[in-house]
Amino acid sequence: MNAFVLGATGLVGRHLVELLVQSSEYGRIVAPVRRPTGVDSEKLIEVPFNADETNTWDPPEPLDHAFIAFGTTVKKAGGHNAQWEIDVRYPRLYAKRLLALGVRHISVCSSIGADFESSNAYSRMKGQLEEDIRMMRFPSFATFRPSVLGGERDDDVRPAEAWAQRMMARLPKRWRTVPAVRVAQAMIAIARKEPTGMTIINSKKIWTISDAASAALEGDQSTVIS
Repeated sequence: MNAFVLGATGLVGRHLVELLVQSSEYGRIVAPVRRPTGVDSEKLIEVPFNADETNTWDPPEPLDHAFIAFGTTVKKAGGHNAQWEIDVRYPRLYAKRLLALGVRHISVCSSIGADFESSNAYSRMKGQLEEDIRMMRFPSFATFRPSVLGGERDDDVRPAEAWAQRMMARLPKRWRTVPAVRVAQAMIAIARKEPTGMTIINSKKIWTISDAASAALEGDQSTVIS
């Protein structure tokens, strides 16, 4: 299979790329980027990011699965309207084109509390993207709603996120800080199953799926070693 990753240089996206490159089930990984990912692999194809020209965009390889882990902060974007462009409009444009190209499954890294009717601007944005993609009727669509993401971002200091990571690290798994690599593991595990319709994966379930994916990988490696 071939995969598409939007947000390949982000916290979850870079783990997605690394795991997809390592997977024997994926041949090519296509990633629209503004800057290089730094991943050295013949399987990875980096293409210029240009959401406004997705109507005429054709990938260098046919695509089977798509992963969207794309977003920013209101401060970095310069306001809520600019953040909406990045968190909602750009992914929506790519998703629409991916559906037309025949992608069977799409996974989205959303957020806990995502709801397009929420009074919270961030939750409303994430919920709106989910709703927009749901209405596109992909054969298989999974949205992941992690609590605070754990990990260090490249060239992107987010003090509030770092504080929240520490504060929420010991909470029950429903709210606990979720390492970004676990979200990536869960997204790939679900994509491989291609569940029909829309599937919502909450933060606690991300831990469960990630644990199972890691155990399966360790089992495969043990078989090879033995």
